[in-house]
Amino acid sequence: MAPPDSLLRRCALGLWFCAISALGLLRFFAYLADDTGAGPGHVGWTWFGGSVVMAVVGLVLLVRALRG
Repeated sequence: MAPPDSLLRRCALGLWFCAISALGLLRFFAYLADDTGAGPGHVGWTWFGGSVVMAVVGLVLLVRALRG
């Protein structure tokens, strides 16, 4: 009989997606806080949108891992 998987092992992929999302949000805020005063622009908003999608995927995976 195999030992049960640890919580970290079950949640690893969800945590990875959430960490990538956090890095993307940091990149978005770097575009937001640049000295040009022009705002984040298309590239910054793409980083933001991708980060939101990655966060949603990560949270869904975390909830599935914690339930099952």
